[in-house]
Amino acid sequence: MRILYSLAAGGLIMIAGIAGCAGTSNYVYEPNTTNATAAGLPASRTEIPPERPQGAIEVTSYGVTSLRQDNTSVPALHVRAIVTNDGDTAPWTIDTTKQMVEIPGEGRSRAMFVNADVGTLPNVTIAQHDRRVLDFYFALPDTMRDESHLPRFDLLWQIDTPARTVASRTSFDRVTRAPDVAYTAPAAWPLWAGYGPYWWYDPFYPRTVFIHSRPIVIHGSGHVTVGRFGGRFAPNARGHVATGQRR
Repeated sequence: MRILYSLAAGGLIMIAGIAGCAGTSNYVYEPNTTNATAAGLPASRTEIPPERPQGAIEVTSYGVTSLRQDNTSVPALHVRAIVTNDGDTAPWTIDTTKQMVEIPGEGRSRAMFVNADVGTLPNVTIAQHDRRVLDFYFALPDTMRDESHLPRFDLLWQIDTPARTVASRTSFDRVTRAPDVAYTAPAAWPLWAGYGPYWWYDPFYPRTVFIHSRPIVIHGSGHVTVGRFGGRFAPNARGHVATGQRR
């Protein structure tokens, strides 16, 4: 069963909170193939498909935040994918359950939560001239709590195009944030992590997780808070749709 979270006015609070988290971190996760920037952070841009480019994917990370529900909290790694279809007349598709993070010594995990601007999660279609931003939240292994315990990770991503499935990996290394590097709000779209109106919780999340997985304390029902701020998401009586609220 899919659980979608629809963000209303409270989303402005959530956006500001994520920006604050990114700005106060002592570290930045830098792709080993950095060739772009996204919201002031280093990003890696790959043309899709490489042999006949019709668009691109950019990946970046805002680092480690937290998922909170009731009195429990789980540290989570944020990864953003920006996918743009510039010229392909046939749409591309992304299955968000197939995007993985790999940590040395811990194996692979798929995201616990995904945030986007479309309500079709976990599947997203990118039509010609469309651009989609997907924010993934991966619960860290039980052996890790913050950036100091996570020196590197890999994002294993794939996009289905009419020609073929394009799949690759992007490696991220933790680097100390230089004094002149600061998170600044972008002047135009795409926006901060958490801007999207739809949230999806993976009901089969425990199926593919790290070796030292955490006990499942965050789930798709009840209030879920992401980051150190006042936005939260509460499902309605049917358990499918929720609106952002301020605490």
